[in-house]
Amino acid sequence: MTQRELVIQALEHKPVPVIPYYLDLTEGELEKMIQYTGDPLYFEHSDSYLAQERNESFVDLGNGRFQDMFGVVWDKGVQEGDFGIVKIHPIPEAKLGDYKFPEPDEALIREKCERLTAQPDKFTMYIIGFSLYERLWTLHSTFETLVDFLEEPEFIEEVLDKIVEYNCKVVDIVAQYPIDCVFFGDDWGQQVGLQMGYPIWKQFLKPRLKKMYDHVKSYKMYVAQHSCGDCREVFPDLVELGLDIYNTFQPEVYDIVDFKKRFGDSITFFGGISTQCILPFKTPEEVKAEMHRVMDILGENGGYILAPTHAMPGDIPPENVIAFMEVARNENPKAKD
Repeated sequence: MTQRELVIQALEHKPVPVIPYYLDLTEGELEKMIQYTGDPLYFEHSDSYLAQERNESFVDLGNGRFQDMFGVVWDKGVQEGDFGIVKIHPIPEAKLGDYKFPEPDEALIREKCERLTAQPDKFTMYIIGFSLYERLWTLHSTFETLVDFLEEPEFIEEVLDKIVEYNCKVVDIVAQYPIDCVFFGDDWGQQVGLQMGYPIWKQFLKPRLKKMYDHVKSYKMYVAQHSCGDCREVFPDLVELGLDIYNTFQPEVYDIVDFKKRFGDSITFFGGISTQCILPFKTPEEVKAEMHRVMDILGENGGYILAPTHAMPGDIPPENVIAFMEVARNENPKAKD
């Protein structure tokens, strides 16, 4: 059984011989691991079951600033991470004005899809990050977005519809290749509850998620959704929308026993190993014990992809990354019948 076949079996909520895993590292943590191990191909040698490509592209403006394809300017020099913080929002007021939404970069998308399809034994995922709410606030600012959900709802809907239109055009190109999954990234949660509240999420985001999910599924691809934080209010909606994979699944936010019982037959959980409380602070032995606990719960009858809850940041000791990989590769128990 190939890694791809094993992931698909897990997504079908069937017992699997081992739990599929994915090692997710920020650029800073990857560089640390390369230096620590002396292996310039450390990530490639992790032999993760997933192959991923991201839709983002950037133009280097100098001085640590980069402009993405939507015209958003990011400063990558002010905080650790692969994106940084937004310095220029292209639509500062509640009107489009002269702003023109981009067309997908077809040549670049095809190049990335070809890289994915060159790995036929992996489960391939094309990632459309900042796919809805996040793209909205990168264009308009978080504060103005939250205010205008209430004060300028027609403007908000216009922008969201343009974002959905762009995303669906990307999916149309990706679907021309044998890609397994489209993975939407869009943070909705805080540590407690949704940033915008459930009524606004349901009014503005849910119908557009349905359009994007349905479009992906019309091509017989799986749908994955990333959101950090506490999104417990929307899990019944995500099941209704037909979501296949939910990432990231934070054990400090969710009761993993309860959520596996309630939603584990419908949604595959992707994540579960805390980058907030476990990987940065615990000993390698404690990391391993927590991994086994999470795997025993979430891995029952498939429906789980073992991974950190987010790309591992640079504050995680190399010994704990190695502990993660030792469990993922060498101490991976059989899923329970």
